[in-house]
Order: sequence, then structure tokens, then C-alpha cells
Amino acid sequence: MDTQIIKKFLDYLKLIENLKVDTAELLLFRGQSSNDPLLPSIARKEPKKDTTELERQMLKELIRQTNTKINGQQFDEWDWLIYAQHYGMKTRLLDWTSNPLTALWFACSNPYKMNSDSYVYIFLHAEEFLLDKSKEKSPFTRSKTKVLKPTLNNQRVISQSGWFTAHKYSKTNERFVDLRSNREMKENIMEVQIPNEIKTKILEGLNLFGINNKSLFNDIGGICQHINWEFTAR
Repeated sequence: MDTQIIKKFLDYLKLIENLKVDTAELLLFRGQSSNDPLLPSIARKEPKKDTTELERQMLKELIRQTNTKINGQQFDEWDWLIYAQHYGMKTRLLDWTSNPLTALWFACSNPYKMNSDSYVYIFLHAEEFLLDKSKEKSPFTRSKTKVLKPTLNNQRVISQSGWFTAHKYSKTNERFVDLRSNREMKENIMEVQIPNEIKTKILEGLNLFGINNKSLFNDIGGICQHINWEFTAR
């Protein structure tokens, strides 16, 4: 896996510009406030645990406690999983975005991690791994980890230009596999390291581009968090 270290906001913009010049293929981005495994939330605590049946039960309970239709839409299992992911339920989906600035904001914005380096992961040529929902109708019966282009069924997916990797439990490895160790995908993952001392400046730059809590969490909570940052964090 290739690792790049940036020294200022402009370095990141130049890196992305060069990638887009080099390839017209689909690029996806993920920001993390620490160098943690690229694993979905359901697998982070115990990656060796097969949670497939547990996830089925959780999704069934979510559907039972809500309407079978949301905003007039009829959801399939994938739609429900995306909806659950964006409202905090642990799933086998890992968040990515097609917007590199959004990923950079997520990498740098954790107020409790400002004194440590952050990371953006870039998934190169992601279209090679696109999931075909017409052929793979269930999230729980796939043979490989895939890239999921979501239905735009909630505001957060839209605001954050959301994409996902849909992970599988590997019976061969007896675990959920970190994408950086995934035999087919690891050569497509690039790591960008953001030193802690430039993170405040990066957030200020991103705010000038309209990337902040208010734009990414388009609700009263996002507005309040943006006001917190404007008045107390700088």
C-alpha cells in the first residue's frame, strides 16, 4: 500500500488533482481520525466473529420497529442496511465518499484526536469491484467484498456523497478481512497521512469550501456542531 504524507492543505488538493489526471476511473475516499483497520463497525470489536445471523436479526428488528416504507419508498435489504448504517446501527457496510474534501473533513474533525495524525484512504479503480444488486439481492449471501453504490434514500447519503464497501465474513480466513489485507483489493488502496499540527488549518480551509458539520449533517445537530466549532474550537 502506497503512503503519502502531506504538509499543507494545498498538497492534498494537488495529490487529488494528479490522481484524477492519471485516471478517469472511479475514486473513493475515506477519512479516519486514526490508523485503524478498514473494517465495518459490526466487525471492529471482534473481527473473527461471524455476525451474519446477528445482523439478520438486527435488520429484521429495525424493520419491525419502523415502517416498511420510508418517505413513500419501498426498501429492499440493501436499502435498509444503508439506512441503518447512516443512523448508527452496526452493519457490514464501511462508509466511503466520492468527494475527497468530505473524506478529509472526517479525517481531521474529531475534537478528541487533534493531537494525533489522521488518515485518508483512497480506493483506486473502485469500479472494478462494483456490486450488482440485481444479481446479489442479499447483503448476507455474497461470496466477496464489493463496492456498493447506494440508493439515495436519506439526506446524509446525499450530503456526504456516500458510497460503501459491503464486507463479507470470510470462512476461509475465519474473520472479516481488513481491506488493506484483502488479496484482491489491497493494491488499490492508497493511504494519505495528515500530521496533527496542520489539522486546524485544514479544517479552516475546508470551511472556506463549504465543507463543515452544517453541510455534511444537514440538520439542527449539524448546525449546532458547526456553531460550536466556529465559536469555541478556533
